Amino acid sequence: MKTTKFFSWPLMKQSISANKVLAIACTIVLCLMTVVTTYAGNMLGSASDTGDYTDAQASFYSYLYVLASYNEMAGTELSYEDFSGADDLTQYDTVFETISSQSDDTDLSSEGFAKAAKELSQSEVGLDSYISNFEYVYALGSVKGCFSGDDLDIDTMMVNMLEMMGVSSDLVENMSEMDTASMLNRMYFTIMSLLPILLFIIFAGNALVVDQVDKGSMAYILSTPTKRSAVVITQAVYMVVTPFIMVGCAFLTKLVAANAIVGEVDVCKYAALYGGLYLLTEAMAGVCYLASCLFNLSKYALALGGGLNVWFFLCSLLGMFGSEDMVNVGMGVEELGMFNRVSLVGLFDINALGTVGSGNVDDSFLPKLIALAVVAIVCYVAGAIRFQKKDLPL
Repeated sequence: MKTTKFFSWPLMKQSISANKVLAIACTIVLCLMTVVTTYAGNMLGSASDTGDYTDAQASFYSYLYVLASYNEMAGTELSYEDFSGADDLTQYDTVFETISSQSDDTDLSSEGFAKAAKELSQSEVGLDSYISNFEYVYALGSVKGCFSGDDLDIDTMMVNMLEMMGVSSDLVENMSEMDTASMLNRMYFTIMSLLPILLFIIFAGNALVVDQVDKGSMAYILSTPTKRSAVVITQAVYMVVTPFIMVGCAFLTKLVAANAIVGEVDVCKYAALYGGLYLLTEAMAGVCYLASCLFNLSKYALALGGGLNVWFFLCSLLGMFGSEDMVNVGMGVEELGMFNRVSLVGLFDINALGTVGSGNVDDSFLPKLIALAVVAIVCYVAGAIRFQKKDLPL
């Protein structure tokens, strides 16, 4: 009977059968999280993209200012509410024509007032809110500070109120400039997508070698014409191919979801991000594989391989709150960034990978990805060599 030295297809089929439920379940969860995150990202983008209504607001406020000033001088009660419901706009036409005649640069009319209101009504902020805001601006703009003598305005009042609440104006500015897409990508790739893959590689990596030694089934496998080299190579191939399929499914799901929900997708960018995710996965899988080959008892292998990977995952959670984006918006602590330097996840540079496909690529991710690949290769090779040389309780 021919001896199998390098790869055993029957053993591969056994590994696939033994772990297929776990692999399918983790893949489904991963794909669902991909769809949900894509939808959430689109909603965040829509919420932040409220359009530029600066000109419409300035025009509308100009008309409101004219009405407010005229009301003070003439003792009238002209307002937009009255304007929008009036059948006869003669009084408004008279006011606007009078103001326009006093300045060569001013051209006001009832039609212009209605047009400015119509444009501004298309924003997500209601006209009532704009009118209410104008009332505050107008009231504060017409008085001076009782001590300083400076003109009072709504912006300064808001800054002072926030400072009294312990919120600095710099923090408010940083929050307005927050890159929500970058933060969502970081959460998705280092937490939401990593968790189901992590569960798979911990349990599958433990089951492939050490669990079979612990339960005694490895004795049966090695009693057949199958060398130890074939066992470790076959199981290593399984740990390389299966996560690749899982990440590949997530990548395809991302492309389909982004095209369906957002309407466009940057293929190069996401190919780089999911490629980085795969290398991170393989580095962590290599750690589990090495632990599985080192020990003869499943509990020890699970403690080392699973424990290290759980530590890496926890570091990614803590490190996220030390990232520049989180610190800038006051939701993080800079010192927590140290956890990114003691974890394999810290080598997964999402921000740099996200520049792939753009006109200005940050290639600082290359040495980090190479480091992840080296970790994976060293762990797989070291595990294979150790398994072939150690004594087994057969």
